[in-house]
Amino acid sequence: MTRAPAPEAVDEAAALLAELIDVPSPSGAEGRIVERVEQLCAEWELDCRRVGSETGRDSLVVGPPDPALAIAAHLDTVDAPWPARARVEGTIVHGLGAVDDKGGVVACLLAARELRRGGDDLARLGVTFALPVDEERGGSGSRALALELRPRYAIALEATELNTGTAEIGDIEGIVHVGGESAHGARADLGVNAIDRAVAMINALPSLELARHSHALLGASSAEVSTIGAGTEFNTIPDRCSFKLGIRLVPGQSVERTLAALERLALDHFAYVELIEVTAPIETPAASRVVEGLDAACRQVVGRGSEPIGVPAWTDAHNFHAFAGAEVVVFGPGGFDTAHTPEEHIDARQVVECAGVFTELARRGWREPG
Repeated sequence: MTRAPAPEAVDEAAALLAELIDVPSPSGAEGRIVERVEQLCAEWELDCRRVGSETGRDSLVVGPPDPALAIAAHLDTVDAPWPARARVEGTIVHGLGAVDDKGGVVACLLAARELRRGGDDLARLGVTFALPVDEERGGSGSRALALELRPRYAIALEATELNTGTAEIGDIEGIVHVGGESAHGARADLGVNAIDRAVAMINALPSLELARHSHALLGASSAEVSTIGAGTEFNTIPDRCSFKLGIRLVPGQSVERTLAALERLALDHFAYVELIEVTAPIETPAASRVVEGLDAACRQVVGRGSEPIGVPAWTDAHNFHAFAGAEVVVFGPGGFDTAHTPEEHIDARQVVECAGVFTELARRGWREPG
């Protein structure tokens, strides 16, 4: 039977997390949090360096430049309209970024410190802790880190309740522009209402048969219309209508075929698709060393295995897979349900447990023999 986290360790984690929450770090303005974490690493005698990206903003790396395993927790938060101030109630820490992803950042820092105190050499172990910026917007931080570090394995920290996200959703995001013919509202018979055509296309989305693509952990592929706009005057038939469309893609589903089917449907309804983003779904097999390693480390530290789960949103794992070819998973403390909301919170006990899992995982050694 494993022991519960020591109260003093939980108190320290809660205090550190509250401090980091109180440093605003919305995507695009992460400079202060980068500087504070740098200072903290210096105080703890952790080897920390900056890695720049095409946006001109720096991410942080603690560990060797050529790791076999990269463990990444993003420093930025959403740009929320509510205050970022932290509030600690017992072991629960409330505040913007508590679970997404500053709890993960604290877990990484505590693990790195514990490894140093124990005399472990991250370079020998082949493990690096990476702290990217810009996860909530463009992903430029993890993209630069993936190209710089090129790890064989990577863990992207997000709230999974210490379960392992082995499958992550992909998506097609675009704006569908539908054409019509303008006319005076009193002579609608002389025009073609673009709104009517857009509605007809939206009603025809089931013809894509997305639900036949299903995954055990992520469910079925689906389409969702999130915004729609058209028209200029009360008595004018609109000749343009646009709506934003998102399609969830699951592993095993062809991105190219799904996109081609969507474009054919658009053509049938006098429309075209302006693509915003196309991301392929990813899946890492259960036999991957990083999946098995997390499961074993959780059994050792937490007293239970790490169950495989599906990840319903984009994470930095995508960039480590796409730009470094890494076998990737998503893993971290806390629950996803309150992320990006005023109720965001995390239990500091699970932050400490996550740090213990990473310490145990790193000490298994990730350098290949020879």
